[in-house]
Amino acid sequence: MVRLRTPGVAESPELPIECRTTSELTRQPAEERHVPIRCTSKGMATVAASVWLVGVASIDVANAQKPRLRTLKYDQKSEQWSEVVPPPPGTPKGDLFAIRVLLEKERFRSVLSSAKRFVKNYGEDDANFPAVMICRGQAWIGKRKYGKALAVVEEFLDRFGGIELTDEAQRQRFVIAEAYLGGFKRKFMGLRILSGIDRGYAILDEISFDSPDPEIAVLAIKTKADHLFLTGDHGLAELEYGRLLTDHPNSRYHRFALRRSADAALASFAGVEYDDAPLIEARGRFVDYRVRYPAAAAAEQVDSVLNTIRARRAEKHYVIGEYYERTEHLSSAVYYYRIVMERWPETVAASKARTRLELLGALNATPDQPDGSNSTSPSTTEADG
Repeated sequence: MVRLRTPGVAESPELPIECRTTSELTRQPAEERHVPIRCTSKGMATVAASVWLVGVASIDVANAQKPRLRTLKYDQKSEQWSEVVPPPPGTPKGDLFAIRVLLEKERFRSVLSSAKRFVKNYGEDDANFPAVMICRGQAWIGKRKYGKALAVVEEFLDRFGGIELTDEAQRQRFVIAEAYLGGFKRKFMGLRILSGIDRGYAILDEISFDSPDPEIAVLAIKTKADHLFLTGDHGLAELEYGRLLTDHPNSRYHRFALRRSADAALASFAGVEYDDAPLIEARGRFVDYRVRYPAAAAAEQVDSVLNTIRARRAEKHYVIGEYYERTEHLSSAVYYYRIVMERWPETVAASKARTRLELLGALNATPDQPDGSNSTSPSTTEADG
């Protein structure tokens, strides 16, 4: 029995408080850990003491349970957690377990030194050495030493690629690539001044080609494409999204990649003075998106985007007609003006083309083929939607 006294409150035999020390509490089963309080009279001292004791006991119980969390393993088949007894220290498995505990606590320097001792004690031929390498790679990532982490991961893949831990190694490579794309600089002459973006792209390409897990491969392609798109390199972004659609047609990112590839193709059109191939590609992808995902296309107003593409293509061919009119190749000018009117009659460019044909006196004339074999003309087999 322990009696607690509060300063300024006289001790009374009618206020006994029975409690146990925290060490005794932690030796009890969790469901039996409580602080029995027996009060025979009212008093604030009793309430304050009981609250303090319950708080101390709760904190101590929580701390006592923390190490136990690392000994639980989830079985996906039975959908249950089971207790796993930690291996004894001084053995390869025990030392590996200790390294993982240090990694969980983010004590990265201790992880690296423990991994070094592991190799010294058991050698690299031990069956647990690949797992130690994975811990080393994660520790270097935690210390933001991405170059050293990449060296460890690549050595692991060269020596042990294909084993169960390969997916974890690919995940670490992915994290390193994201760090480089996020602006982490590489060293040159001891200074971090070199951009790591190209290195990040190269790592993602390696993952997309080498990873046995298709989900990781898809994510690598998407990450590279997203970065290219957001940094304004829409031409290359369209190619990467197209690769995702071609290589992984059943990916969960199919809808996203199809829409982004269409947006990237449209954004890569530089203007009416340049080739309209990006517009043709964008139109094809938007039409495909509308067919595959009609509800999403309606909500995202894809028809309005297609109308914009039609207007830009009409303007492009009207500008070609203007060029031929300025250079006095009138038959070619008439040809392009009439193409604009026939293919995109609802556009502003069509109204302007009609005006030019009226001034040339060729509104009702049958258009000839444009002068010269190198002239650009719209495909006669293409159907505009």
